Amino acid sequence: MSEIILWDDYMKSRPTRLRWFGPLLRILQKINRDWVFSVGLRNKIYRFCGVKLSRDDSEIYIGRETWIDDIAPDAVTIEPGAGIGWRCVIFAHNTATVPPNVAPVVIGKKALLGHCVTVMPGVTIGEYAQIGCNALVTKDIPPRTIAAGVPAKPLRQISPEELDQRANWNSTH
Repeated sequence: MSEIILWDDYMKSRPTRLRWFGPLLRILQKINRDWVFSVGLRNKIYRFCGVKLSRDDSEIYIGRETWIDDIAPDAVTIEPGAGIGWRCVIFAHNTATVPPNVAPVVIGKKALLGHCVTVMPGVTIGEYAQIGCNALVTKDIPPRTIAAGVPAKPLRQISPEELDQRANWNSTH
């Protein structure tokens, strides 16, 4: 699990753009979620709103209607080649705790999240991990692991042959 930052400390350390234009950026994220934009434009808007996407976001896929924390978007990191299915929800803040807090979320290199996956604050999804549809990820998922369920539990390791098949399929499609 990632380091937890108390809400007041986070709010003081937020980037100036998020402090001054937070409400407008939340509206922009809502438009980005609901309207049909190309993947490239959608990624650029998420980056503008504060989400930490890898420098080359051309291989990152973020599905439509995906909600990436609009209160603490700068606490979410999406690494190269990640695929996030439609209607996923990624939380980085938790106001249900006392005191409220923010915990960074990392979606690892070439990780895949199925349709309607929910990722809770402080979770790291390892590189090449695969998360099944409708899963609730409350704990870290190790690299090269398939996980599913509510809460998500590791089911098995991904074999080297499966990784080769995925790489070959991606290069031909």
